[in-house]
Amino acid sequence: MLKKIILRRLIRGNIWGGKHTPVDFIMKGIPEYYRNSTKGKKLVEKALKELLNDELVIFLAKKTGKSSSGHISLNPRKVREIREIMRKE
Repeated sequence: MLKKIILRRLIRGNIWGGKHTPVDFIMKGIPEYYRNSTKGKKLVEKALKELLNDELVIFLAKKTGKSSSGHISLNPRKVREIREIMRKE
């Protein structure tokens, strides 16, 4: 379920390939009961890690201004797989 929430957020923002967004932006789209509990945060991290391992999303460490943060985008080479996941359920 968390994977679908993350993917839906990226798809609705049209974040594909070279266009990327901070991971914090994705976290704002996840329900509060996941963001505010330790167990929920671990579940979100696990979902993000699975998406990265499946190569459905691309993670970049970008330097923005004075700080550096993680940015994420959808892998344009995995469009078919992403759509399959979104169709399920």
